[in-house]
Order: sequence, then C-alpha cells, then structure tokens
Amino acid sequence: MFEKSLKLVSCLLALGLVLVTVVPANDRPVTGLGHDVEHFVIFAVVGLAFGAAYVGRQRALLLSAILFALVLELCQLLLATRHARLEDFVVDAAAACLGIFTARVVRGLVVAQYR
Repeated sequence: MFEKSLKLVSCLLALGLVLVTVVPANDRPVTGLGHDVEHFVIFAVVGLAFGAAYVGRQRALLLSAILFALVLELCQLLLATRHARLEDFVVDAAAACLGIFTARVVRGLVVAQYR
C-alpha cells in the first residue's frame, strides 16, 4: 500500500510540474525564492519521490528524469509567454538526478541499519 502511495505521489508531483510549465508565465506560482532555487528544489523533490517509489530502477529513472526535464523545456518553445533555457534544463535534470541518488543512499542506510 505504501509503495502504491509513493508511486501516486511521484506521478502527481510530475503532473504538477507539467501544469506549472504550460500555464502562462503570469499564472505560474511564485515562491519568492530565486528562479534557479525554485527549479532545483521542486525537481529534487520529484526525483526523491520517484527514487523512493521505484526501487532498483535507478538507471531508467535517471534517463527518464533527464528526458522529462528536456521535454518540459522544449514544450516551452511552443508557448508564447514562456521560454526554454539551457540553464533551466541543466538545473532541472541535475536536481532530479540528485533526488534519485538521495533516495537510493537513504534507502541503503535504512536497510543497513536494520540488518
């Protein structure tokens, strides 16, 4: 049950990223954090969620995270009020991958503690 909940949460977080990417720039939520910090935090959280939900699939998750970040940036080329930036792609992909790695490390520490 917990694993299914993690999978649902990770998918909902990814859907949320898609939504805030395609809405007009003026309708996008603003946190008050710097632009790169906003991107880094949310993509790291999404990566962490996917890393926790899909155990043992790190290679596929890492590739998917990079492709997801790329597709989100490329989608913005089609939107009048948005812009695609290489810097955003790099920050987003790196943060998502870091989140995935963090989930793996934490899981390894927890498993080692209970052996």
